[in-house]
Amino acid sequence: MKDKIVLYARKFRVYHRRIGYVFLIFFLIISVTGILLALKDVLHLKPEIVITDSPKDSNWISLKEIDSISKDYIYNKLELDTIIDRIDIRPTKGVAKVLFSNHFTELQIDVSSGKILSVSSRVDTIIEKIHDGSIIDYFITKSNISKITYSSLISIGLIFMSISGVFLWYLPKKLKSRKQ
Repeated sequence: MKDKIVLYARKFRVYHRRIGYVFLIFFLIISVTGILLALKDVLHLKPEIVITDSPKDSNWISLKEIDSISKDYIYNKLELDTIIDRIDIRPTKGVAKVLFSNHFTELQIDVSSGKILSVSSRVDTIIEKIHDGSIIDYFITKSNISKITYSSLISIGLIFMSISGVFLWYLPKKLKSRKQ
């Protein structure tokens, strides 16, 4: 029985070390980007919302107008792709945030006047794509396959590292208790 425990401990140690070497860089990337995402407001990694002077109870322009204004500005002024990912409306601030699919630009538009209040890059979105592996999909595949594969492999690696780490901690204790 003692020989089996020693054999298991040696195997776990070898596998734990080898898999740890393979996944080390990915664990570091996920850890660093996770910290940055947790602190994105403190570090100012996303654009501040510009508060408008327009009255909040005035008539708002339509989503179709917001769509048109943002696409016109992006195409004519910045010469970028006009495919919109989402439009976030902030009713208490009187602002619509327009985010695009194929670049990291954010426009903030006054929902009363249609005036563009802010044009900036979303650094937090880039960090998020690095964090979850979708940066590969963004630049290369244009699908979700890399994100799913990356997340699954990293999760399986982390599960294995955790379980083998517990065994590496537990097995020597078990051997020591048997000796006594």
